[in-house]
Amino acid sequence: MVSLPSWIHAIEARSLPTVQAVLHSGRTSLHWISAHTGLPVIVVAALAIVVGWRVARRTWHIAFELVLAVAALLVATHLGWIRW
Repeated sequence: MVSLPSWIHAIEARSLPTVQAVLHSGRTSLHWISAHTGLPVIVVAALAIVVGWRVARRTWHIAFELVLAVAALLVATHLGWIRW
């Protein structure tokens, strides 16, 4: 059985941020960026959505490639082609 570090028990579900807190923080960030750049909030929000989508898409591509590589290594190990 894997033992967890002692500090992991200090993390409680109550200490995690709620959806409302995350949305409020995002809204506050958008307003701050808008105020400091002079761009309207809708433009800043659109830029955030586009950049977030591109980052997410790239991350999914990398994650998919990683899953394929791990699967190929597991199959090769199972067939006896690779020994660890």
